[in-house]
Amino acid sequence: MPITGAIFDFDGTIVDSMPMWEQVPGELVARHGQVMTHEMFVTTEPMSADEECAWFHEHLGVGESGEALFQELREMVREAYATRVAAWPHVGEFLQSLADAGIPMVIASSTPADDIRVGLRAHGLEHFFSDVIFTGDVGRGKEFPDVYYHALDVLGTDMETTWVFEDAPFGVRTAHQTGFPVVALLNDHDGRDEGFLREHCDILVHGYEELSLALIEDYAKEPAQGDA
Repeated sequence: MPITGAIFDFDGTIVDSMPMWEQVPGELVARHGQVMTHEMFVTTEPMSADEECAWFHEHLGVGESGEALFQELREMVREAYATRVAAWPHVGEFLQSLADAGIPMVIASSTPADDIRVGLRAHGLEHFFSDVIFTGDVGRGKEFPDVYYHALDVLGTDMETTWVFEDAPFGVRTAHQTGFPVVALLNDHDGRDEGFLREHCDILVHGYEELSLALIEDYAKEPAQGDA
């Protein structure tokens, strides 16, 4: 059965932004006299950006409110997307191959849609996606399947032929357990657990140079072929 739709994460999947996401929240809380630890990053990573800021306000006592902190964070993130976050090599070519095949694409992310569009425009990628869906608008983060279901509704495709492209372990696991076929993207510096990703995906690649539409279509025909 061919691929009929694609749901992409953004941070760490389309752009190499996870180092930025480790830095910017720390810079944010530092502005307010606090220090963000690695343990805090692990705790807040599955959250949407607004949930993360609410957590900072509640647990660290920073900012006038979670919402005020959220708006401050968004300004910092937009600046970073526009000036210092790179797209992954060959991602544009892969997206073009899907577009040429008539496969509709959306983004499902824990980052607000307007902020993501800044990053997409910076790399000339915005036209590939019919919509950008923010977990904060669907009520729960990627530890729950809500955002993937919403993306599926937007695409109007079948779950079994709609592939999810993710880098984060919690997103990979949720999408796969929900019933989507999943491509996990692993890189050499974000510290992801390769064994965990392999366990919860259909195809694992180390970059877009290893990924192609033909690979996905071949897997869809013969699942026993395994990972890339």
